[in-house]
Amino acid sequence: MGTKSKYGPGRVLTYFDDVTFETTGRVAPLVYNDDFVGAGRLVVPAAGSAESGMDWVKKIVGAAPPTVAGVASAVGGQVACALTATSEKQDAVLYWGDQKALDITKGLVFETRIRLSVLPSVAGVQAVAGLCSDWIDSPDNNTCYAQFQANGSGLLYFRAFDGSTPTSVSTGVTLTTADWAILRIDASDVTNVRFYVNGKQVSAENAVNFAATGTLAVLQPYNGVYKPSGTGVGSIVTDYVRAWQNR
Repeated sequence: MGTKSKYGPGRVLTYFDDVTFETTGRVAPLVYNDDFVGAGRLVVPAAGSAESGMDWVKKIVGAAPPTVAGVASAVGGQVACALTATSEKQDAVLYWGDQKALDITKGLVFETRIRLSVLPSVAGVQAVAGLCSDWIDSPDNNTCYAQFQANGSGLLYFRAFDGSTPTSVSTGVTLTTADWAILRIDASDVTNVRFYVNGKQVSAENAVNFAATGTLAVLQPYNGVYKPSGTGVGSIVTDYVRAWQNR
C-alpha cells in the first residue's frame, strides 16, 4: 500500500501515506509546512530577536543553558530542543514567538514528526508537541493548548485546555529514544478533536470538546522540553511541522 487520497471533514482533500503514516499533501485554503531543511535552519533566533524570513524563534530559560538548534546534516532537516542536567528551572521551546495564526475553529489539522532523543528522566520533566497560545512559564499554565505530552518517561498523553475544561489522557503509546512518531491533532470538528499517533487514533470519540472561540482559539505551534527544577534531562527532536485549515 502507499499514498491514498481522501476527503476529510470539511471536504479538505488530503493525501495520506498508510505505510509511513505521513500526510503528504493537503488541498486547503491555508497550508503551512516546514521541514527545517538548509543551513539557515541550524541557528534558531532567540525570542524577541526574530529574523526576517524565519518563522521560528527559541525560548530559553536557564543559565546552563538548555538549547534549541538545528541538527547538523540530519536527513530531512531536524531541530532539537534539549535540557541540561544543571539543577535549575529550564525551558527550551521551538515556537512562533507568540505570533499566533492557526485558528482551531477553522477546521485546523496539525501534524508533526518527533523523536524523544532523551526521555524525560524524572517526573516534572516534560516534552510537549502541538499547539498553544502565548508562551508562559510551564506548558501546564498555558491559556489554551492542544498537544501531546511525555512527563517523566516516554509514555505519551494527549491533552487539551480551552480555557475552561482540561483534558489529559494516556495514549497507551510509549516511545523509546529510537522511535520516530507522527503526531496529528485533527480539529476538523471542534466538538470532537481527535489525536493520532502514527496514523492510529489514540483519543476516544468526543473526549475533547474545544470550546474556545475568538482570539482564544488562535494558536501557534509549540514543541519543547521543560522542567521546574532539579537535575532531570530530556530532549525532543522535530523533523517537520505541518498545519492546514479553512480560511
